This record gives sequence, structure tokens and C-alpha cells, in this order.
Amino acid sequence: MSYHSGIASAFGEATDTYDEYAEIQKKVADGLIASLVPWKEAVPPGPILEVGCGTGFVTKELISQFPDREIVVTDLSEKMLETCRNNLEQSNTDLTKITFEVLNADSFELEDKAFGLVISGFTPHLFKDTSLALQRLSESLKPGGIMLCSFPGNHSFPAWYELCLELGLPHTANPLPDVEEIVVKLSMGPMQIDYYENDLHKTFDRSLDFFRYLRKTGESHSVLNKTLGYKKFKLLLDHWDNKGNLNLKWHIVYVAAKREFE
Repeated sequence: MSYHSGIASAFGEATDTYDEYAEIQKKVADGLIASLVPWKEAVPPGPILEVGCGTGFVTKELISQFPDREIVVTDLSEKMLETCRNNLEQSNTDLTKITFEVLNADSFELEDKAFGLVISGFTPHLFKDTSLALQRLSESLKPGGIMLCSFPGNHSFPAWYELCLELGLPHTANPLPDVEEIVVKLSMGPMQIDYYENDLHKTFDRSLDFFRYLRKTGESHSVLNKTLGYKKFKLLLDHWDNKGNLNLKWHIVYVAAKREFE
């Protein structure tokens, strides 16, 4: 299974459970929309692109904030995209100016600078090359256009890493983006960059519940094909439960980038 098909499949399988489990993702979506409000009047004319709509946490608020704009709503997973559309229809959201498209951000190319706003919530960490994909997306902005995104950064889940180190087990978490690397690479273009970091926590009754959370929200697919066999996985679970450190940390990064006028 390829990198992108594996991710799309995992999120497709999570469509029925995502809304119930995605507590952290919902909080981050609220934070992303809150970060949009100060920029709202500065967004130049033109359509809006959302990358990674999921079930529509950001999408619904985006339509509410920009009711007169054309919005291109995208996701890598066709099933997740369909779920988003259905959720919006069930909430009686006006979709007359909304289009839905499957999009792979890693192969995204657009010759013309078309969008006034590009927004991506809790998605860029899933790109095969986060820095390069965000750079390409920023190049699709009109002069004065704005890109806003959020994602878990590379300081997430330290307890998981430390326990694997103690046991001599492979750490099978997917690699997460380094915000400093992203900011440096985006700053090489005609972009003004700002970013903000904060930590969100969620406590689980058992370590197995944490891994179930990842699966139910589509985040469990190993992009590096690194998995533990049953005995090693049970060893990790038992050790983690005995240690009792089940307050998991998501290191959340919000990035705002404005394309300078040329």
C-alpha cells in the first residue's frame, strides 16, 4: 500500500467514529477558526481552498465566516470528503458556492496564484513532505493572500517515546513536523510568517485506549510501516499501565503566512 493510499484508507475507515472520538481535533479546529478572525478582513478577493476537511469541523465555520466566497473543500480520502458533504447538508448549510475535490497536497500544483485564503486544520503533519507541500500551497496564494494551518508537532507524545526507550522497543509513532524547519523554508519565499504553539492534553484510563483513539480518528496508520508484534505491543501496554503516565500531550502548532505584494 502506498504512502497516500494508506492514509486515505485509515481515514476512510474512521469516518463513522471520527466525530465521537476527535476531541483534540475539535479543539484545534476551534483554535484555527479563532486565529482566522483577526485576518478575516485582510483576506483578498478570490476563492478559498481548504486542505484536509475531515468531517467538516473547520469547513462549517469557514462557510459561516465567508458566506459569499467560493470555497474549494478537499481531502485525500474520498470517503471523508463525502462524509463532510453529508454533514454539511444535514445541518442545512448553503453549499451553492462550495465544491468538493479529492486532493493530494504532496502533488499539488497550480500555475496561477488563485486563492485569497488557504486553510488546513490538523492535516499538514500527514503530508509526506510537510515543508514542501506547504510551500507549494503558499505559492497558490494571490498577492496579499493568507495561509493558515494547524498540526501536531514533533514534541507530541513524549511519554510514548520514553517508555519505548525504557523497554528497548521501536518507537512506532509517525514522524511529526518540526515547526522551525517549516518556518525557515516558508520564509525563503515572499512570505511573512507567524506561528504559535500550545499543548493540549487528554487522559486515558488505559494505554490501549490511547491507541484506540488514534485508530478511531484515522491517525493509526504507520507511514513508515513500523509496527510492534503482539508480544511487544502487550509488553508496552502493560508497562505503560503500570507506570500510570496516561496524560498524553499533543504539541499543537498554528502557522499563519501572508504572501507579500509583488
